[in-house]
Amino acid sequence: MNDDVSARLGLPYLAAGQLQKHVTLNEALTRLDALIQTAVVSRATPDQPADPAEGALYILPEGASGADWSGRAAGELMRHERGGWTPVPAPDGLLAAVLDSEEILVRRGGAWSPLSFGLPEEIQQITRLGVNTTADAVNVVAVRANKALWTALESESGGDGDLRFTFNKQTAGDVLSLLFQSGWGGRAELGLVGDDDLRLKVSSDGGNWREVLMADRNTGRAWFAQGATRRETTILSANGSWSPPAWARWVEAVCLGGGGGGGAGLSGASGSARHGGGGGGAGGVMTALWPADALSAGLAVTVGGGGAGGSSSGAAGSPGEASLIKTGASTLLTGEGGRGGAGGSAASGAGGAGGGGLPSSNAGGASSISAAGAAGQALSRPDGPGGGGAGGGLSAANQAQAGGSGGDGALLGVRAAGAVGGASTGAAGQAAPQPSLHWAGGGGSGGGANASGAGHAGGAGGLHGAGGGGGGAGLTSPGAGGAGAPGVVWLTAIG
Repeated sequence: MNDDVSARLGLPYLAAGQLQKHVTLNEALTRLDALIQTAVVSRATPDQPADPAEGALYILPEGASGADWSGRAAGELMRHERGGWTPVPAPDGLLAAVLDSEEILVRRGGAWSPLSFGLPEEIQQITRLGVNTTADAVNVVAVRANKALWTALESESGGDGDLRFTFNKQTAGDVLSLLFQSGWGGRAELGLVGDDDLRLKVSSDGGNWREVLMADRNTGRAWFAQGATRRETTILSANGSWSPPAWARWVEAVCLGGGGGGGAGLSGASGSARHGGGGGGAGGVMTALWPADALSAGLAVTVGGGGAGGSSSGAAGSPGEASLIKTGASTLLTGEGGRGGAGGSAASGAGGAGGGGLPSSNAGGASSISAAGAAGQALSRPDGPGGGGAGGGLSAANQAQAGGSGGDGALLGVRAAGAVGGASTGAAGQAAPQPSLHWAGGGGSGGGANASGAGHAGGAGGLHGAGGGGGGAGLTSPGAGGAGAPGVVWLTAIG
């Protein structure tokens, strides 16, 4: 034990009967001035300053230079006073604020280390924590950083490998949420907002909020304020390929075959019956719903063309072509083509049958010599295309009949009107008026008969899948049948 200086700070004691006591006292006060609330100018300045402030303190770095600094150990605390430099012994436990680097150091084992190094395993009852920023009374924990990592304590380190954050509020009417901001304005909020159901809200300005979803805590059902299902429809009116998008979970398909062409009317001199051509049948409709993950190989689509109308006396119209959806070599769905209308004869002019389906599509109308040609069907398949109207017939006494009207497409949906029949040339049926909402066209009307010349031609079927009208009977030449409309394929991705 040294009786001349204090045990920790080495402050010199005054001796009994000592002369010039002020020298010893001033030395002790000078050391206290350095060691109490120690503020160090720098610990990274390598060259001894030429004109430091009175009382300035420096911690020497490695390789310090200068008349008084050179050769001294790194970490030594130096004080400038009255033109000279004096080493200040720094005991363990001394705290020093380094002004240029804004850090706090502590002396441990004769060396300086950051204050945070070696903190105890438990720090309890901290009321505020700021990391690279300042926490306040509202935000008692504040972190200013670019990245943050939380990882579970592994079982080999004494944990169980799980990581669970638990947040709790006092009552159901309180708010417990994660608030996401951009430029300090709220943009999204997720949590228990005002009740105990999970909610997600979004905002464009931080003031007006729109609810996106609510998950009912009692039933587990999710409610979406603006709806949640995504649907995208691709309409193929020509052959091609298609694959479901990555987000799709289901694929809804509509496969519509081409409409049949109308038959040509019969021509010839009076004295025998001459029927007009029958109207072409509408293309068949088939629908399906498939899981998207079963269609990863993609789909090959064939769109059926419409059948041609008969052109020579008594010639039948051509059937429409089938539309097909395939994956690889397997056919998944077929929309049959409508049958062509029969050519006019002395006995009849039958309408073509509609393409097969569930149910079969609308058939074309049949010709008559005692009344106007029959209209194409619309109600046999009220969501399908219309059948073509029949051509007008001529009786043996040369009494001419008008052509029949085309059947309406999608009569009970987005209606595409069939063309109105009459005594002259048949008209084309209406195309689907809302092609993004429905796919069925109206049937073409039949041409009227002509007792003194050529029969009138039937009208074409309207897009998509409608039957063509039959041609009217004539004295000198027949009316040609109208062409059936081509089919279409709709593929709707649902996610």
